[in-house]
Amino acid sequence: MKTISIPYKFDPKPYQLPVLKALQQGAKRAVICWHRRAGKDKVCLNAMIKAMAEKEMQGSKGIYYYFTPTYAQGRKILWDAIDKSGMRFIDHFPSSFVSKINDGEMKIWTKNGSLFQVVGTDRIDSIVGSNPVGCVFGEYSLQNPKAWDYMRPALAENNGWAIFNFTPRGTNHAHALLQQGKEAGWFTQTLTVEDTQAISEEALEQEQQQMPPALFEQEYNCKFINGANQYFRKIDENIYREKMVIDPKHRYVIGVDLAKYDDYTVLTPFNLHTFQAGIPDRFRQIDYPTQEARIEAMHKQYNKATVRVDQTGVGDPIYDYLDKKIRGVQGFKFTEQSRKDLLENLRLKLEREEIKIPDDETLISELRSVQYELVESGKLKISVPYGTHDDCVISLALATWDLPEKPLRMREEEKDKFENLFQFDAYRNKPNGKYLARFNMRRMENVVM
Repeated sequence: MKTISIPYKFDPKPYQLPVLKALQQGAKRAVICWHRRAGKDKVCLNAMIKAMAEKEMQGSKGIYYYFTPTYAQGRKILWDAIDKSGMRFIDHFPSSFVSKINDGEMKIWTKNGSLFQVVGTDRIDSIVGSNPVGCVFGEYSLQNPKAWDYMRPALAENNGWAIFNFTPRGTNHAHALLQQGKEAGWFTQTLTVEDTQAISEEALEQEQQQMPPALFEQEYNCKFINGANQYFRKIDENIYREKMVIDPKHRYVIGVDLAKYDDYTVLTPFNLHTFQAGIPDRFRQIDYPTQEARIEAMHKQYNKATVRVDQTGVGDPIYDYLDKKIRGVQGFKFTEQSRKDLLENLRLKLEREEIKIPDDETLISELRSVQYELVESGKLKISVPYGTHDDCVISLALATWDLPEKPLRMREEEKDKFENLFQFDAYRNKPNGKYLARFNMRRMENVVM
């Protein structure tokens, strides 16, 4: 009979040994707060495989769940993940140990009947009522904490075990669990990049140059800093609370983010004289006529405002319609880079306190939810948590894109008005066009000078 050593094709680093030893010695709960890229998931996966093999050697079988924040993340960071040596994570299961694999449901059955499954806590209802004997909660700081509430009774009944791994995300439920674990005598461990020496100084310097200071402290020094991932700053400083009144002499621009799937269509007016955004009109109606009618109505309500609309995908037919109905409608094509530029423009305007935003609960909540996310490549990505929306944010960002350097003054607005009148009369070629042109130019000189 061929002998297989488990962990299989895994050589733990010295700083990873304490948690493995604690589990080997019978620890039922372990909480590890490690810095980014310290190998949390690889260690926990191999600890789970080892526990499954030992259980089967004793003639028992069981259910083992590896929880991730979402189903999509589970597939990306565990099921389909490949390490820098080119080895797939799930290949740490020896082939002679496995009887069947279901790729669609991310399940592996062993030859003795045990089940391993990757589960996103966004789909936690699918396994409620089951009886696992071992669970790993990967990136627990990003998970729905209800998953642990659901699994805890079953693990207590089955004398099962649980490992929680994470990098901090402020003083949230993961921070609370770490403190609880310390008080309860669980195995707990916090490792910074200085503790592990797992990343070169050169690589760290590059990371530090590319990241906001608070985010670097969180990701690599395991600091529990509330708002470290928050993308937009100075939100409260830019809020105004009085009602915005439409001034018939002012010019406006309207940012339009169109509904996609379960999203909302949002229209946000913006005053070019006061640099104030109005309360967004947010509605969940995706048929074209309804969206077009409401956009046209707001355009007229705000003095025939400029309309800047999402022209990507579902936005194409609506843009084409508006282009025929509204003079000067502007389309915005979304790509990965243009979206980043759009949001960065809004971030800087808030940071510099150049614009004012209404005290609207939905808008403020969305602004606070936008965050930096570090992806596997080490790059910063701008994202929103699963289950939340960014429609109001995108609408506001469209409204504040390509603004003049300073708010318009009335005399500049009047000049523009008369220039347009002169062009209109000349275009129409009225018999009295020359007289009106001379008259309008004199009026413009009186206004501007």
